[in-house]
Amino acid sequence: MTPQPNGRRHHRWRTATASIAATTLLAVAGCAGSSLSDADTTATEIRIGLIVPKSGPYKAIGDDQAAGWRLALEKLDGKLGGRPVKVIEADEGDGKATALASARKLIEQDKVLALVGGGTADTVQTLYPLLNESKVPLIGMGGRPSTIADPTYLWSTSWLSQETGASIAGYLRMTVGNGRVWVIGPDYIGGRDQIGGFVTAFRKAGGQLANPGGEPTWTPWAPAPTTEFSPYLTKIKEAKPAAVYTFYAGASAIEFVKQYRQYGITTPLYASGFLTEGAPLAALKEQAKGIYTALNYSSTLDNAANRDFVRRFTSANEGKLPNVYHVCAWDAALVLDRAIAEALAQPDAPAATPTATAPVPSNPASSSPAASSAAASAAATGLTSQTLTAALPRVGSIDSPRGAWQFGPTNHTPVQAYYLREVAQDGQVWVNRTVQTLTTLGS
Repeated sequence: MTPQPNGRRHHRWRTATASIAATTLLAVAGCAGSSLSDADTTATEIRIGLIVPKSGPYKAIGDDQAAGWRLALEKLDGKLGGRPVKVIEADEGDGKATALASARKLIEQDKVLALVGGGTADTVQTLYPLLNESKVPLIGMGGRPSTIADPTYLWSTSWLSQETGASIAGYLRMTVGNGRVWVIGPDYIGGRDQIGGFVTAFRKAGGQLANPGGEPTWTPWAPAPTTEFSPYLTKIKEAKPAAVYTFYAGASAIEFVKQYRQYGITTPLYASGFLTEGAPLAALKEQAKGIYTALNYSSTLDNAANRDFVRRFTSANEGKLPNVYHVCAWDAALVLDRAIAEALAQPDAPAATPTATAPVPSNPASSSPAASSAAASAAATGLTSQTLTAALPRVGSIDSPRGAWQFGPTNHTPVQAYYLREVAQDGQVWVNRTVQTLTTLGS
């Protein structure tokens, strides 16, 4: 069964050239910790820490996140909540030791008001204890794991990792009927959540897996992500399932699709949207044709906010189309802009307190500065990490290119629509064209 478009209009976007004016940031004096002093003025600079993958398997995602963030700051004239911003960038690397070291530096040495970024679920899981210890919020722009018990200091503009697969499970169950689906993905927290979300919802809808033993197939993630899929593809080809469902991103996504085609597998391929999002689609082009994916954004969405966003992005990037990583970073800036304005307007609003904390990985040399920074913020007046955190529940609806959304009260993730997309050619470019809205999820 082949999905049919629902009549949405699709757009081809012209290439335009735009020069981005440099924003002059004003220096700040007397700024301690992650708070601003009693002498706050509209000229007082805010420090924000941007932590994204600058190295490792997800570097391309980090590049896209940084580009989306910068484009939003350009729209906001280099200000958040009316205050000039100094953005200090750091590398999250593989999402573990590198991410933790970078975040500690941003919080303890650079005294940032908030962190923004996180390309992978590994990074968010690693930084979670530090957020509670330092009381500095993270506006997450990428993978959001299911392991977060208390999200007081974690607010994600992206997705809950289990939701992407869950959004397409019912649709795929109806599409294959009594047929079985082969499921495969990477063995790390993000992969487990992405694949687990699909499998749980698919089974609930009455679906069955074609894998041996009826369980998903896992490919190694450490010490390096799998890029050689021939043993797995051989088994898929022999099994002749009704469909294949997968989650991969970055280099692994490119190699999986390339080898899938090279092996001559004709089984319909469905996936979490990251398989064909951003760099993978640019590399795969026609090899990705006909792949169906689920995600919370497509550059072909027909709404006013997306038309404006695509126009701005293509003008600043030589006609290149935006992807979900750009959108989540763009939205993170919009969230911070509104939350900072709220915190300045109501600085005495009570700050949230975590209901549970987890131990931070031992680092005796730097644990004391983090604690003293948090104490300084709590005691200070004006804009602090604590007053900013207290303002985040008040940001309301975000007019996003993906469609309007707002934070859910439980997990602090967007309550948002998910779309079925098909890789197709639009003029000279390949896009994930919108086929239909699948569902709305978020909590």
